[in-house]
Amino acid sequence: MLKTFVCSFLHFHSSSSSISYRVKVLAVTILLVSCSVLALADVAAVSVQSPNLSASGTTNLISPIHLQVTAEDSATITGYVVYVDNVNVYRNFSPSVDAWITLGPGAHTLHVKAWDSHSTKATQTYQISVVGFAPPTPPGHAHRILNIDNGTWTVDNNPGVGGQCNHGSIGPFPSNADPNTNNLPASDGNGQHFILASGCRYDDSLFYRKYNKDPRAATYTNFLWDFWFYIPTTTNNATIQAMEHDMFQAVQLSDGVHEFMFGSQCNYISNQWQLWLPSGGNLTWVNTGISPCRFSTGAWHHATYFLQRVTASGYQEIPNNFSPTTDLNSSVRFGTLTIDGKTTYLGGVAWSTKPGWSPVLGVQHQLDSSVAGAIIEEYVDGESLISW
Repeated sequence: MLKTFVCSFLHFHSSSSSISYRVKVLAVTILLVSCSVLALADVAAVSVQSPNLSASGTTNLISPIHLQVTAEDSATITGYVVYVDNVNVYRNFSPSVDAWITLGPGAHTLHVKAWDSHSTKATQTYQISVVGFAPPTPPGHAHRILNIDNGTWTVDNNPGVGGQCNHGSIGPFPSNADPNTNNLPASDGNGQHFILASGCRYDDSLFYRKYNKDPRAATYTNFLWDFWFYIPTTTNNATIQAMEHDMFQAVQLSDGVHEFMFGSQCNYISNQWQLWLPSGGNLTWVNTGISPCRFSTGAWHHATYFLQRVTASGYQEIPNNFSPTTDLNSSVRFGTLTIDGKTTYLGGVAWSTKPGWSPVLGVQHQLDSSVAGAIIEEYVDGESLISW
């Protein structure tokens, strides 16, 4: 309104003879420039394309939420901030938003702000309610590592793995029974067969595969990790202390290489899911309250994790260009876990560590015994890691 009035006033008085021609030209020039700057300052509209939100009432949603937002402006939009319950949950420095926001169950308020170099414009506040959970759909440009189980894996029996001793090995994968590997979920005839022959009560062994030649890996902040696993009927659940599944990333940040360990396990003793989270000033196994978790033997199980790299405050910040100085995502966020089609919200946040490694991306499985003299086996098939 004010801009329209000033510019209209300018054009109305531009032909007045009450002031000199030079003063008139100078005044016209200054006001025209002012009008031009004012025009550039307008963010005309901020629009949410996904999810389909109601302007009135509450919208029921599945988490993580696929948030897509655009804005109209006579200048270039330079970034967005997304708020949920008045807390920053996402920030970028781009002309649009395409993000997956992991929220816990229940009612929330959602608000988005866009800005250019002159001003900001916001959406209205939306009322939403998270009523369920499901893994996200990766974008087409995501990096896909498929058939991880088909490659060469490493057995780590070093004392640093944990436990009182370490006696793991990789066995032959083809089997005529328990499981019959002719009937694999991935239908490719290949996979991994992890074995722990426990030489002591707390015998632990780690099985992993690493990728360190992906130049784009440092830009990945979202991870969808998927695999099938099978525990033979010959494995007695009472002999298992824990069955662990971890995804990890090491990234060069401004103060050195940081390791992001997305650690999770089913603790068979307490029959509860645990995550590698802060407690008492250290990272350790923390109960999630998700129970039971002991897997049935003699059947394939399907696991899908959604995991994110976030800032120390717990929100994801995406720079225009990733570099050690612009990447502020120095913490781990556990999003969701899907086991055999049932998706559960995790939600824990942990800090990264500085192990002195080179940048790497990888996955690992660990078998932990609760008694000596036991044979614990796990078959893994159809493993993939999709990152973006």
